[in-house]
Amino acid sequence: MIIAFVTGASKIIETVTEKRAALLPADIRANGFAELGGEPVVTAFDTTRARTVDALLAWLDWQSASGVLLLTDDSLPGLVDLLGDHFSVHRFTPPAYGAKTANQLTATLSKCLRSYKYLANRFADAKYQQIFRLPLRNFDAPEIERMRLLCRDMTQRNYGREIDAMLRDMRERQLPKRASEYDDLYFVDDAGKHFELGPEHHAQADTAMPPHNLLCIIANRFRFGKWFDGTTHYNVSRAKGASVVGTYPDCHGALTAHKKRTHINMFTSDFF
Repeated sequence: MIIAFVTGASKIIETVTEKRAALLPADIRANGFAELGGEPVVTAFDTTRARTVDALLAWLDWQSASGVLLLTDDSLPGLVDLLGDHFSVHRFTPPAYGAKTANQLTATLSKCLRSYKYLANRFADAKYQQIFRLPLRNFDAPEIERMRLLCRDMTQRNYGREIDAMLRDMRERQLPKRASEYDDLYFVDDAGKHFELGPEHHAQADTAMPPHNLLCIIANRFRFGKWFDGTTHYNVSRAKGASVVGTYPDCHGALTAHKKRTHINMFTSDFF
C-alpha cells in the first residue's frame, strides 16, 4: 500500500525520507498490515521539482499497489478533485513553525489510517463493494455525491458512522426488477436504470490511448484508494424489458451512443 505526502515543504520531505515507516502509528505497526491490504510504503512527492499531476502519476508506483493514500497540502492544486474518486486523497495542514514535524505527521496518519481501515473493511465485503464501485457518471442518485464527499475526507469525526449511514441508504435502492421472473436484486437509480455487478469476464474495458487517457485506466482499477478487479462489469438494464438505447457519458466524460436495446456492459470507470 502506498502512502505519499504530496508537498513542497522541505521539512516534511526530509522527515518522511528519514523516518518512512517509523511515522506510522504504533498500533498500526504492532498489529500488522492485513487490515490495510498490504504493507505500507511511506514516501513523499516533491512538488517543487514537478508541479503536474501527470508527473505525480508517472512517479507513483500505483500499478503494483493494493491501495493508494495521498496526503496533500494543496501545493498541487486540484489534486483532490482530479484523483479523489480513484485514490484516497486528503488535505492536511503542514506542521506549524517550531512543531515537531514527525509527531504531527504521525498524528495525521493516525486519523487517516483509522478511517482507511474502516473503509477497507467495508470494501472487502462484496455486498458493499458493489455500492462503492458503481459508475459515478451514470448512476443518477444524490447518494453518489454524498459517497464521493465522504471518501475524500477521512479526518472527519464519526467517519465510520457516516459511511454506514450512506451504505444503508444505498441498499434501500437495491430492489428486484418489476414484472420479472427472476429474483435478482439491482441497484436502481433515479432514472430507472438497474445496475447489477455480474461475474462475467467476457468483455474488457478498452485501454487504447487515445481516445482514452491514463485516468480511464486508473478508474477501472482503483476506487477511493482500494484496488479492485476491473475485469468485471455491471449489467445495466431497465424494468419490463424497456430499451436502454441512448447516449451516456463514458470513462473520459464523452457522450457516447449505445445502440443495443436490452442491456449495457458498463465498467466501474463508466466505460461501456
